Amino acid sequence: MNFDIAVAGNPNCGKTTIFNALTGAKQRVGNWPGVTVEKKSGHYNYSDLKFDVIDLPGTYSLAAFSAEETVVRQYLENDEADVVVNIIDASNLERNLFLTTQLIELGKPLVIVLNMMDMAQEKGLQIDADTLATLLGAPVVPVIGRTGEGIDLLKEKIFRVSTEVSNKARLIDIAYPRDIEVEIENLSQLIRKNDITDKHTRWTAIKLLESDKQTRDEVRAHSNELDILNQAKVSIDRIEGLFKDTGRAVLSHARYGFIQGALRECVVETVVDSVDHSRQIDRILTNRWLGLPIFGLFMWLMFKLTYDLGSIPMDWIDTGLVALMNFISGLLPDSMFASLLVDGVIGGVGAIAVFLPNIFILFFIIAVLEDTGYMARVAFIMDRIMHNIGLHGKAFIPMIMGFGCNVPAIMGTRILESRRDRILTVLINPFMSCSARLPVYVLVAGAFFPDNAATVIFSMYILGIVVAIASGKLFSQTILKGMSKPFVLELPPYQRPTLRSLSLHTWERGYLFIQKMGTVILVGSVIIWVLGYFPTDVEVDRNYSSEKNILVSHYDSQLVDLESKLNMSIEKDRLEYHSEMVEYESSASYLELYQQFQILKEALASERSRELYSLRQQEIGDITEQKWIGRVGKVFEPIVRPLGFTWRESVALITGFVAKEIVVSTYGVLFGVGEDVDEGSQGVISGLRSSGMTPLVALSFLVFTLLYTPCLATVAAIKRETGTWAYTFFSIGYSLALAYTLAFLVAYFGGKFNWLS
Repeated sequence: MNFDIAVAGNPNCGKTTIFNALTGAKQRVGNWPGVTVEKKSGHYNYSDLKFDVIDLPGTYSLAAFSAEETVVRQYLENDEADVVVNIIDASNLERNLFLTTQLIELGKPLVIVLNMMDMAQEKGLQIDADTLATLLGAPVVPVIGRTGEGIDLLKEKIFRVSTEVSNKARLIDIAYPRDIEVEIENLSQLIRKNDITDKHTRWTAIKLLESDKQTRDEVRAHSNELDILNQAKVSIDRIEGLFKDTGRAVLSHARYGFIQGALRECVVETVVDSVDHSRQIDRILTNRWLGLPIFGLFMWLMFKLTYDLGSIPMDWIDTGLVALMNFISGLLPDSMFASLLVDGVIGGVGAIAVFLPNIFILFFIIAVLEDTGYMARVAFIMDRIMHNIGLHGKAFIPMIMGFGCNVPAIMGTRILESRRDRILTVLINPFMSCSARLPVYVLVAGAFFPDNAATVIFSMYILGIVVAIASGKLFSQTILKGMSKPFVLELPPYQRPTLRSLSLHTWERGYLFIQKMGTVILVGSVIIWVLGYFPTDVEVDRNYSSEKNILVSHYDSQLVDLESKLNMSIEKDRLEYHSEMVEYESSASYLELYQQFQILKEALASERSRELYSLRQQEIGDITEQKWIGRVGKVFEPIVRPLGFTWRESVALITGFVAKEIVVSTYGVLFGVGEDVDEGSQGVISGLRSSGMTPLVALSFLVFTLLYTPCLATVAAIKRETGTWAYTFFSIGYSLALAYTLAFLVAYFGGKFNWLS
């Protein structure tokens, strides 16, 4: 038997934390039917029963003014939930209980969760949960969501209410003033008499008194609506005449009166010596002058840790992949299938898998910033800057989400009330560096700026923010004129994140990346392999086999000469010591000569390996240039040549339109990392260095990768959220033109002033 559980509450009340604690990793994300509002669902088992849980969008009321409020109200009104779990911030009871009063009026079975009890206690609030449960007619469960304390009791209460054995779960009415109650009863009698709704009668009557458009439309659609609407008008006139205010305002004041009375009965404020830690921290982190530099420092530390900590497991994965490719190459005979498996699948997907540690570290740090409450402060810090482009700080939240992935970030623009604000934020969001670009940054920065890789990566993220803001300023003064709607930004209290919560949030995002590796990136890598494998009968002008033999012979000759010189030096030195060879070999002089020989021998072997690898890369380049993939690249090479790019970069950027990670996979195939891999090979990094790319060209390439046309999934998200191809094609064209322009400026002025020379 299944029960449907709806989780409802205000924004920033810890609703998603409770949802995660209930469902664990058994979650799925989609959209509500017909509405671009995220739908998150999951399930858990308790006492041999299955409980399906829906995490409803955060809302302050059921007024149905916004898309989120409409979704929540429609879901709850249609009797789809067996139990509503109402999450309340225990440190902000008065504000949070306003939604609770409306849920009570809906007539739904309720379980009320007092979350963040630790923070309420820090504020000196002592809450009598049993008394509150009696007053609200629903079980009240104190919980600390971030630690999981109280979750087992919550599951028990949900079970008891679902199976109708809880004596706390009973239907009560919010007590309104007598004059209002009379009008509610008059309307309720007419509604019951005409049987026009299957919703809770009292709820319908109250919404009519609030002049709720949705309820009036529902009543108007019924054949017996006239008497009810006439009575509603009479009742509203009486209430407004008595209280000198609108019906909606009168009922809202009455609800707050009920809430204040309940709080007097069950909440005691004690005098405590503790300070408001959130306010104390905010004096520094959101300071007018310090806030932005501190945010920049946090950003730099994030990418410093992402690169430095990720480099260690990156080497492990790289070594494992090399061993795997060598093993399979030795196991399978030389064939098209072997090449597909080694070069296409393992070489392509493996080139991305190497960067998984960096991806997971980045997601973990972002989760820390979110769970502590700092992300909301970032929106506050950026509010003044965002106002310069006709937006407010709230628009920066989906922009920050773009550091993870631009697709959910663009979907996150739904939190903005104005369509103009949403479209403007959607258009500038792709300039925020998503995690898909991170492997490209790590690869190229590690190859050409190994000592300052983290700083280079950080600069790409900062450049993305600057370009996004500058573009927003341009758009707000041209195609999207106007100012954003005013808003009040709520800053949630700081919290100590738990390892379980951080791990869950990191895994959710990282798993999506792994799924992409097994789908989009795998398919893209195979397509690139096909383009790089055929035709098979290409010929090159140079005789690389002969050049290799000459090179090997040259270094073998040098090694023989080196050994001959060593023997001569040893014999001369031995004669000077007037000793036998056996005695001389134990002398310090012999050991010194022998060590010098070993150093020269290793240097010669290393130089030989580099020369052979460079020759092999030239051969692969000449062969690949005549394959289909090279022919495609040659077509576009004249376009990208002013940027310093070759046909290889043109191919990598074209494939990156499918998914930015495939840029790395493309280089893996182009440089043949799956062929002849040995200890002297440094894979794609060595291939890049030997391909003629310079640090200046590498920087130009990074700028282009940051700014050019977003991936297919992002393009689809732009179309879905804007609802028109016009903005979608504009985004594609604008980003491509901007990327080309800035990359050209880097290449041109860098060459003119000898940057990075």
